[in-house]
Amino acid sequence: MISPTSGIKPGAELVFEGFDTTNEPDETKQRDGADDINTGRNRNGVSGSDHDDSDDDDEDGEIELPDMHNDELIKEVLTKGVDLRLYSQQIEKELNVLEEEQLDSYEKHEQALLELDSEIRGCDEVLENMEKLLVNFKSSLGAINNDIQALQKDSLSMSMRLKNRVVAEKQLDKIIQGVVVPPEVVRVICDGEVNEKYLNCLIEVNKKIAYMRVHSKQHRKLKAFQEIQPELDRLCLRASSKIRDFLLDKINDLRSLNTNAHVMQSSIFLKYRFFNHFLIERHPEAAVEVRDTYIHIMRQYYLDHFEAYQRGLMKLERPVADKTDVIGMEEHTAKLSLFSSAKPVIKDKANVFNLGTRASVLDPSDPRALVLSIAGESSERHPFEVLFRSYNLALSDNATTEYDFIMQFFVSPKARQKITGSDMARMVFSHIFEPSIRVGEQFAKSYLETTFDALGVLLCVRIIAQLAGDLQRRLVPVLDAYVNSMNMLLWPRFQAVLDSHIESAKRLSSTYRSKPKNDTQPPAIVRRYAELAASLLRLNNGHSTHVVALSLARLRTEVQGFLTHVAEANSDKHMALVFLINSYDHLLTVLYENGFGEREEEVASWKQELSATVLEFAESELEKHFGYLKQFVVEAEQHSDIGQISADGLSGVASIFNGEWRAQIAAINSSIIQSFSNFRTGTEILHAVLGQLIIYYTRFHSLYDKRCARRSNSNSNSSNANTNSVGSVCQPVGVQNVMVEIKKYRNNF
Repeated sequence: MISPTSGIKPGAELVFEGFDTTNEPDETKQRDGADDINTGRNRNGVSGSDHDDSDDDDEDGEIELPDMHNDELIKEVLTKGVDLRLYSQQIEKELNVLEEEQLDSYEKHEQALLELDSEIRGCDEVLENMEKLLVNFKSSLGAINNDIQALQKDSLSMSMRLKNRVVAEKQLDKIIQGVVVPPEVVRVICDGEVNEKYLNCLIEVNKKIAYMRVHSKQHRKLKAFQEIQPELDRLCLRASSKIRDFLLDKINDLRSLNTNAHVMQSSIFLKYRFFNHFLIERHPEAAVEVRDTYIHIMRQYYLDHFEAYQRGLMKLERPVADKTDVIGMEEHTAKLSLFSSAKPVIKDKANVFNLGTRASVLDPSDPRALVLSIAGESSERHPFEVLFRSYNLALSDNATTEYDFIMQFFVSPKARQKITGSDMARMVFSHIFEPSIRVGEQFAKSYLETTFDALGVLLCVRIIAQLAGDLQRRLVPVLDAYVNSMNMLLWPRFQAVLDSHIESAKRLSSTYRSKPKNDTQPPAIVRRYAELAASLLRLNNGHSTHVVALSLARLRTEVQGFLTHVAEANSDKHMALVFLINSYDHLLTVLYENGFGEREEEVASWKQELSATVLEFAESELEKHFGYLKQFVVEAEQHSDIGQISADGLSGVASIFNGEWRAQIAAINSSIIQSFSNFRTGTEILHAVLGQLIIYYTRFHSLYDKRCARRSNSNSNSSNANTNSVGSVCQPVGVQNVMVEIKKYRNNF
């Protein structure tokens, strides 16, 4: 529908308000204003009387129009010079046409407007009905809201009651589960066979008993607690009696030697170890009876087995050394007579002083002990250290297994976390293994009382050290006392055996008598000492035991004293020096072959002795073949003035040297070749001797040159020549010639 004023769009553009009319007379302005007002009234249907009244009013005062200077339309009209009156009339006509068109439009849509009015009235009625319905609905919602609030309160109350009941149910359920024993469990505990099912039932009963003890004070007023406690006590006594009988029967089965105790421990006792834990906690008297019975039976079980094993090992022993096997024993070359009481030498006896392959017993890659049934089938015999290692391997393995078993079976989980649990395990173990440990100690004592095998004893010391390390890694502290007792037995015997070697060297030195025939080869004591020292050093490598080092130093001193005594007893100093050099060289050769260098104290000491002796030998050889040269040089160098040296002496020494120096060098070379069979040592000695020869001869040549220079100066200042002129002095062979000759003997060895 179109409103009555909707068609008057251009009117706004034809309003001449606000433009400047100052250029026109006031009357024109008033007339134009009156025309505009009349036009407006005619458009709005104003009557003529009204218009006349308005004219009267307008005539009384001036009409002020708004300032139109800024209106763009007015500016355009004024610029183009349009006649405002004509333009006003045109606008009036257009407005009349538009008004008529609007009235026609209203007439055309009159029916539609009536229908719209009818529809609006119908809508009002519908809306009125809807209002009534909504009011009723609102009142219903208010009632429902009240009901919902009531239900919400009831729901909160019910939820709170439910929570309280759930909490109460949980607490009651814990109490019920903690105290109620199912009938089936009671039947199994009282009348059932002791097996895995019995174990499970016993665990459940133990939980009930533990719960009762923990919560007895808290729930002592509950009637259920008061009623169930006596029943649980009777059930506990019944279970203790049955499992006591079961464990004692199984322990008694260990009495037989054919029974493998370790198999039974793993398959039966450890499987049912909770039985013993139950007795320890619920019935200590029965637990003590089970423990004592086990100790008594296993004590005898291990004793019988270790005694049998020790006797079997003794049959496999191969003797290595006796009291005559010392480094200072004398070698008897005389043939045995028919009535001789000397014992024949055992040909298959192992070398007492050479370690050889005996150190393989310390190889940790083979942790197996000798099996008597297998070892008895062969004729092979073993030195004591092999048997000692086998016994200790068996002892440590069984001790480890037994200690672990004791910790799991006889110590409850609660006590295992305390010191008392470890003390209990140590006590049980010591009672069981004390006889077996004594067998091992006696086994070692019987060997140590008669042995003179220092290497065997030291090998046993190293075996015990390995045993202690293995037990420490296994966290088995129960054999510490055994390890200490073994060390207390082994070290004193080792010291005693080395003392016997030292005493034998002393006796050999005191009883030595010089032989009519000079022998420059090393005596047997040198070879024995070298092998023994190298073997002891090998066994001490990585341990650096002070006892071994100190004993070796004492032994070295005695052997050095013996060698010095033998050398001093020889009237031929040259042969004595050859004897010492050969002995020292043999000692060092053995030490070098065993992988020891000069950083080792033993090697450094003998190397020093060898160097000093070689130097002394070189001086002796020079004294023998070039003594005149050496004596002249030493005496001449003592003069403070070179002129005091006799020219005749210089000439005589040079003459003798020129005549025989080549032959004497060849003699030195031949003597060294005959005296020393070792290529390396002979070469070093030859170089040392010839080196000393070059030193002395160079010194002689220096004296000769200085003396001859002094004589030449004196002859030039004196007119009288004498018999001691330079020309009469014999010219010595040049140093370079001697050195060239010496080089020919460099590779003679």
